[in-house]
Formats: sequence, structure tokens, C-alpha cells
Amino acid sequence: MKLFSLLLVCWSFYIAQAQRYPIIPKPQRLVERQGSFVFNPKTSFYSIGSTPELQLVMKTIQQKIRQQTALSLTSTKQKRHNQIRVVFDSTIASNEGYILDIQLDKILIKAKSKAGFFYASQSLYQLFSSEKTKTPSLPACLIEDAPRFAYRGIMLDVSRHFMPIDFLKKYIDELAALKFNRFHWHLTDGQAFRFESKKYPLLHLAKSPQWPTNEGFYTQAQMKALVQYAAERCITIIPEIDVPAHSNAALVAYPQYACVDSTGQPQLKQGEFCPKETSITFVKEILDEVMDVFPSREIHIGGDEASKTAWRTCPNCQLRMKQKGFTSLEQLQSDFITALEKHLYEHGRQMIGWDEILEGGLPPRATVMAWRSIENGLTAAQLNHPVVMSPTSHCYLDYYQSEDPNEPLAFGGFINLPKIYSFEPVPAGVSSQVEALILGGQANLWTEQVPVGSHAEYMTFPRAIALAEVDWSAKESRNYDDFIKRLGTYLTHLDARKVNYAKHFYEIKTSITQADGKGVLLSLQSNNNNAPIYYTLDGSSPTTASAVYRQPILLQKSTLVKAATVMQGKMVDEITRTFNYNQATGKTISLRTSPDGRYNKGGKQALTNGVWGGNSRFSDDEWLGWNGLDFEGVIDLGQPTEITQAHLRFFHKPSSWIWIPSQVSIWGSTDGTNFMPLTSQQLTPPTREGVVSLDVRWQAKAIQYVKIVAQSYGTIPPNMVGAGDKPWLFVDEIGLE
Repeated sequence: MKLFSLLLVCWSFYIAQAQRYPIIPKPQRLVERQGSFVFNPKTSFYSIGSTPELQLVMKTIQQKIRQQTALSLTSTKQKRHNQIRVVFDSTIASNEGYILDIQLDKILIKAKSKAGFFYASQSLYQLFSSEKTKTPSLPACLIEDAPRFAYRGIMLDVSRHFMPIDFLKKYIDELAALKFNRFHWHLTDGQAFRFESKKYPLLHLAKSPQWPTNEGFYTQAQMKALVQYAAERCITIIPEIDVPAHSNAALVAYPQYACVDSTGQPQLKQGEFCPKETSITFVKEILDEVMDVFPSREIHIGGDEASKTAWRTCPNCQLRMKQKGFTSLEQLQSDFITALEKHLYEHGRQMIGWDEILEGGLPPRATVMAWRSIENGLTAAQLNHPVVMSPTSHCYLDYYQSEDPNEPLAFGGFINLPKIYSFEPVPAGVSSQVEALILGGQANLWTEQVPVGSHAEYMTFPRAIALAEVDWSAKESRNYDDFIKRLGTYLTHLDARKVNYAKHFYEIKTSITQADGKGVLLSLQSNNNNAPIYYTLDGSSPTTASAVYRQPILLQKSTLVKAATVMQGKMVDEITRTFNYNQATGKTISLRTSPDGRYNKGGKQALTNGVWGGNSRFSDDEWLGWNGLDFEGVIDLGQPTEITQAHLRFFHKPSSWIWIPSQVSIWGSTDGTNFMPLTSQQLTPPTREGVVSLDVRWQAKAIQYVKIVAQSYGTIPPNMVGAGDKPWLFVDEIGLE
């Protein structure tokens, strides 16, 4: 009992501190004090000297205080009560570290660099209430803070979809507020070349066959201005010019740098530079322009996903391999990358590449950005190379962040908020020498499915907020429940700045069970620290005045259900489930063959639970998948029932080896043993990918058992992805009327 009481007291203190000091990322050290510093019209600034660093922090703080209070604070050369004192302190160990000392009569801000002062101002701002008041106050405390990692980054791809400069400024503002210090700008890819080249002007005007429209490019003047804008916020912009692969747009503009076939015609389909000397010179000259625009020490050259297919037959490639004594295509790529690394090094720059640059031998001074796995990053560090950890397992913001089938279309995969918060850039058990080479972590937002800035915000936040804490805060201090409590306050600032963040914090899970033939029971569950779940059955959005979920909900007709939970008084995690009630809903179904284990999340009852699977993805709880097998299911209606039609849903995505069935047939039975044919229909593959709905009808029959057979397409046709292999067959809800 004593132990429980002690834990309760500790937990209460834990909650109270999170609410009073809701700083993200969590500071390295925070000492709580009683009382507050209260602002008034006479509050002033005091600083010794007038360095650019001190001027920056005073300007930043003045702007933030004015946003919250409408107070315009004056500067003074004399120490007074009720004053903010900005002091340069060379004894602070970290160049990005700071001390924020909030007392009842004064606030001391100490740092040794512009970055330290800037980060102190961000923490100070987060302690303000998001609601404006005439007498604002800040809770007294002592904060001694510095980042865990030197590299704290977010990557945004603007090649797939062009993002306007005004949006990029807003995006950088949000990254700066979270103390990120790297903005990795993915400027070129197969779809478009967004960097204005003065020497090769066709580059940024080219229209790639992957992307028939060119939405625009950034002029060198615009890019230089954005570099300056970011630098004022202590963010370094790292440009990426992706080579040798992902270069379709560049090679459409300048096909002489592509591989050739035996007749000398350019092979543009693979989108890879031919790694010949003239190509290397061409890329070097582009990088020279890039270095003129971007002063960053780091320059990213991509290096990922080169299939090297054209290299196998290109006479120029084969000649170069022979001349250099290479025995593998990986060596040929390494030679290409190494030449670029040397060029950058001679200009005082550091090359970064995706972890494929490990293959064939790493260039001597390259930094590796590990995206395929943490293990690849560990390999690079063990080879004595700096590493930025950015694995798909935790850091890809183009992946789905919710299992709600109503989520916007994403690239694939699933990384929710707790998943990214659990990311640990340093593998367990590594030596101190290897750990020192792990520079930090980065999350990446590829934009194939992200057409506009508001959608980019939705995919980035709040997941980037979680990564900010991973990159900055001590590993031992990180706690997800504590983070969520502070996050609730942080979101009020995002609301004030009109950031379109996703509201997935306590994912509400739904499950359906049979209700003894009288409908189905809908259960709701959320790991939300027992906060109530509110729901509606009329399609309206839940509020705190809506019904509170206490037990499974009986559904006996088609219903639009919405449910949401609460975080600090705010309705979040709203989900929508459409239940399409029919004669098959809640009935038992048996399958001749089980689905593949990878695509069987909802089990066979997902086929008769009244819930349709997502229209944009086949990996949710509702879709079931078979590889190279026919689908055969028998539904037991419980008693003889007149049935005249079936509604079926299949997924069709040849780019992922998924094909609709070639034929569907329906059979009926009164005893479950002897079946008679009811109808049959041949299917033709559609030209567009996505969900294919099929309604089949027959003359009314009183039957108890309905058998549905969907025959696999057979073999993937020639000239299609996976040609000659067995296709996948994905089946969703079965409706009977």
C-alpha cells in the first residue's frame, strides 16, 4: 500500500510537471520552482554588447511576446526588476546549448552562440499559454539544455510535387520551433529537376515521361533567399541532386549522358546516367552551381535505387569496366560516386548519399544516410564513416499513420506516432567509437501522394514532433505518456499558426462480433489512458455531448458510425466506419483455403462484418489476400432465405502484382453439401487501378448456404510488372440481398 501511494504521488507530480512545463523536445534538465514571472508594460530587455546573436534572440523573443501579449518590450543598458537579461556565456559546453533561468523578478538567457539563444527562445515561447492575456506569465524554473545529436533533420521531396516558396518558409518555421537544424531539400528525381541551372537550362524545363507536366522550378535567387531565411532560424538547407538513378527528367533534357544500346540509341527508360567520363563531368558542373547557391558543408547526391539494367549491355559501361578492371556493376557505381565525392571534397564540402553507396566500396570521406535499415547505418559506422539514421521502419512520413480506411492515400507501410517516438538511432551494444559516428536521425517525406502543402503538413505533424524529441532529448528521459501530455499543449500553438496536423494520438480500434444472428456488436478500444470515447450513429462528428462508449454497440441496420476520444479537452482521433448491413452481415463464413498470413489481419469474418476495406490500400484489416490461388467461401445464412444478388469487391493493382479474378461464380445450397449453380460472370481487367465492385444477380432462390468462387487471374501477362508469375487476389466484403 505504501508503495502504491508513493507511485501515485510520483505520477501526480509527473503529470503536473508536464502540464506546467510542456516543452518539446524535453530539456536535458529542468528544475521546477514555485511562482511565476509576470510581464507588464514596463518589462524590458537587458544585454551586454550588441552582437548579431544577441540581437537575434531579442528580436525573436520580442516577436513571440508581441504575438501572445501585444506588449512591445524596450531595451535598456541598466539592470532592473522585471527584466529579461540576455547574456553571452562561453562556459556552456555545447555550441547549441542554453540556460533559461526564469525567476520571479527576472529571466536570464545564457548561450554561447546564435543557435543556443534561438533554441532558448523556442523553449521560452512554449511556456506561454496559447491564449492571449493582458498579464502573461511564465512558470519559474531553471532549464539547462543541449541536444543529444548534432544532426536533426527532415527531408521534403519537391520533385514529385512542387511546393511554393511561401509554404516552404512556413514549413521551415515549424521545423525551427522544434529545434531541427537540417532541412534536406530533395530537388531532383525522375519526375522533375527543380533546381535552376544557368549552364544547362533545359534541366529545369524538362518534362519527364514519369510526370508529363512540369509544375515549376526554383530560381537560384529564390533558393539563396530561402537558404538565408532558414539560416536565420538556425537551419542548414542540404540540397539533394539525385544521381546516377532517379534522373529521367535530366536525361530527357540531355540524352547524351544516358546509356546507349547496341545501335547507339539512348536508353532512357531506366532513368540512370551512364557512368562514363562525360557524364561525371556533366554532374560535376551541376554540383558547382549547387555549391554556388547552397553554402552547406553537406551536399546530398542520392545514389539510391540504381537498377543498373542498362549498364549490363551499354557498350560505354562495358568498356569502362574493362579499362578499370572492374568485375561488378557495383564497382562501376562506386567509381561514379567516388569521383563526385572527391570533387565535393576539393571544394570543402562533405558528400552524403543514401546507403546504396555502401555497395562496391564507400568513397573515402562520405556520410551515409541509412534508409533501408539501421543495420546498413551500423555497417557504415563500423567502417569509420559518419551516419545519419533514417530507416523506413521508423522514419518515413509518406507511410500511413492510421489504420482508418478513410485516411488520405499514402505510399504504403504504417508508421504511427508511438512508432516514430520509439525510434532509437543508436543500436544497443555499440562501442563508444561507433556511437560517436552516428550523427542523429532524419524523417523523410516523399510526395508521390502528397500534392499540396497542407497535405505535407498533415503527413509531417505530429510525427515530426516525436522525432524532434528523439533527436534532442536524452534517451533515458523519453516517455511516451509524458510526451503526449506535453503534445496536447503544443498543438494549441499549431492551431494558432494554422498548421494542418493529423489528429492520430490514441488510435481507436474497432472490432465486430456476431450477435447471435440478431446483428453485429461493434466494440471500440483506445489506449488513451481511460479518457472517454464519444460516438454518434447519425454521421455527425462526436462532441463531448455525444454518447459515451461503455459497452459494445448493437448494429442491426446500415449505419454511419463516428467515434472520437479526448486529449486535454480537444476531440481527436475521430474515425468513421460505414456499416453496410445485409443478409450476410454477421453470418459465419468458411474458406476452402486460408489467406496469406501477411494479408489476413481481420480474419475470415472480415468478409461478412459489414465493413468495406479502404479504397486506396489493400493492407488494412478488411482486405484478405491470396497468392496464385482461387477464392472459395461458403456463407451460412442460418436458415433458408430468398437471395437474388451478391455485391463483391476486389482490388486491382497490377503495379503491385494484384489482379482481379478472371471469373466469378455463385452457387446455392439448402444443406451445405449439394450446391447448384446460380450465376457466373467473366471479368475483364480494367485500365485503372483501384477497387473493382461487382454486382451479380440471379433468379430468386430460397437457400441457406451461398458459395462464392473467384478464380485467380492465372498468370501475369507479358510486359506487365511480374510477368509470368502468379498474381495476388484480394477480396473484401461480401454482401447478399
